[in-house]
Amino acid sequence: MALDPKRLVLCWPNYIDQATVSGGDFKPSLPLDNVQDRRFAVVAKTNGLEREATQMLVQLDRRRPVAVVALPAHNLSSTAKYRVRLYRTAEATDELWDSGERDVWPIVYGLNDVIWGNPNFWNRRMDESTRETYTPLLTVFPPDAVVAQAVRIELYDPRNVTGAITLGRVFISDAWQPEYNMSYGVQYGHNTGTQVTEAKDKARTEYFDDYTPKRTVSFQLEHLDELEAFLSVYRLQRTEDIRGEILFLQSTTSSPVNFSRTMLARQTSLDPLANPYLDTHSHTFNLQEIL
Repeated sequence: MALDPKRLVLCWPNYIDQATVSGGDFKPSLPLDNVQDRRFAVVAKTNGLEREATQMLVQLDRRRPVAVVALPAHNLSSTAKYRVRLYRTAEATDELWDSGERDVWPIVYGLNDVIWGNPNFWNRRMDESTRETYTPLLTVFPPDAVVAQAVRIELYDPRNVTGAITLGRVFISDAWQPEYNMSYGVQYGHNTGTQVTEAKDKARTEYFDDYTPKRTVSFQLEHLDELEAFLSVYRLQRTEDIRGEILFLQSTTSSPVNFSRTMLARQTSLDPLANPYLDTHSHTFNLQEIL
């Protein structure tokens, strides 16, 4: 079933850690295997920008439902393109879906939203200053989830000024939407790690140890039926705990606002699953961005 762009999407679990990755041409010191390290700072880096170098084949441990392929913490430029293909077999012989060649950074502004003279006036894509304030995140959703065992990812970025493509992680998973969307009252914020030290002078001069703030989101699902509550939410708590990666999207529609609130996150707490009314369950999610 196709995802409803008007409802939130939660994606889990990430299959990459049990997968086998191969292909492309990556530096021995920064190999392709690094995409299986959840630390974004541990990157895989290609040897150049030739198409043969900037691709990979991900073979899953078994056939699994694939509803999203995401690449967080990449360095793909504003003119970069991608192609994702899903296969029934690990040998990538039975193709199930082909995205075709698409822009990594889609058009997100209307003609009236950009000003003459801005760097993004002609392409109407996310401007560089806005992109730099967030972790780059490419999300690819097939029209329908398919049961696949291999994923081929091809990246085309010949104008990348660094001369290579770097990837901090690969995220491949199923996706879930509740029948009823999250309730009004969703809260977006930041968890700052910046520390302040005061000097012992008369002005009590402040010094800061700067860290990147982590985005946070808290929301409630107040109209879950019993199957959603226990086969989705309760299972998510048990399998992912506070460590597991969860891709959060309030909407799959491409826009600057949705880009700013889409994140790869983890649960910061496991709130109880409540049963406040007959045949109705509710749950509060508290998520924090993974950097």
